[in-house]
Amino acid sequence: MKTLLPLLFLCLFNFALADLDTALEAFDSGDYPSALAQFEELATQGNAVAQFNLGLMYGQGLGTEPDAQVSMGYYREAAMQDIPQAAFALAVLTERGAGARTDQEEAFRWYSKAADLGFREAQYEIANRYYQGLGVAQDFTRARIWYEASANQGDAISQYNLGVMFADGLGGEQNFAQAVEWFTLAAAQGNLDAQYNLGTLYMSGRGIDRDSEAALLWFSQAADAGLVAAQTQVGTMYSAGDGVPQDYTQALRWFLLAAENDDPVAQALLGNFYLYGYGIAIDKVEAYKWYRIAASNQHGAANLALQQLQGELTPDQVRRASNLADDWLANH
Repeated sequence: MKTLLPLLFLCLFNFALADLDTALEAFDSGDYPSALAQFEELATQGNAVAQFNLGLMYGQGLGTEPDAQVSMGYYREAAMQDIPQAAFALAVLTERGAGARTDQEEAFRWYSKAADLGFREAQYEIANRYYQGLGVAQDFTRARIWYEASANQGDAISQYNLGVMFADGLGGEQNFAQAVEWFTLAAAQGNLDAQYNLGTLYMSGRGIDRDSEAALLWFSQAADAGLVAAQTQVGTMYSAGDGVPQDYTQALRWFLLAAENDDPVAQALLGNFYLYGYGIAIDKVEAYKWYRIAASNQHGAANLALQQLQGELTPDQVRRASNLADDWLANH
């Protein structure tokens, strides 16, 4: 009899696995009532995967009426068995007050459990809370640790945030070379802010050899994807001939794009282009229009240029330029 017991246990274990597979197949096929019944039976036996799936089904109303309290109960049971997704889901629901009340401290505990279990999204959330001091004392050192844990798992936003912390010296020594490494990883994943910051570091030569062409490459990627500050920067590089042959036509194109996206720096630079005729015919009315638009966006230098230019225009020209600016502002 003693030799038969392990075999009997193995058969029962395999039978339980088969039941779970059947329940998962029912769930994947959209047979939610059948999946629900099978998951509930498995959950009473302590199956953590079934408990997690029940939390999901009761949370979303799949095969049953939605019930946040029941959902949280199942998530809690699964989380206590170290299912990180369950701990994360429970933290989110607790933070949102899906249960009886919002409890930030309890949410933080569940986020922490999921983070300790290696769940990337939870590591990012914990880092954010330490960085911002949300529900916990602000601690840049701990924020850096958790951003790095998430970043090492490939999270682009964590990589970007870690780059910012190294660049600004938050949570440790300032290290531009490390900032370049993390910005590069995030930029390669399409993070626009990382691409812009990487371009800035290449332009300044901090943490890496100065390379205008590399800077323009990263600024251009962000600009093409719609980052307004990068559009202005690309225009500035074409205007100055930095990293690329000087080309006022290209500069004007990028400044117009950024200005239409309401960037006051680009708007003021457009005023300069029309005032001095950089790659375009001089048009002081158009220059006044753009200075006025930039000044409305609190651009100090544009406001000064506006005052100086006003003395060079006739009252009719000032009125016409002002109307053009007001029309533009009304439509943006």
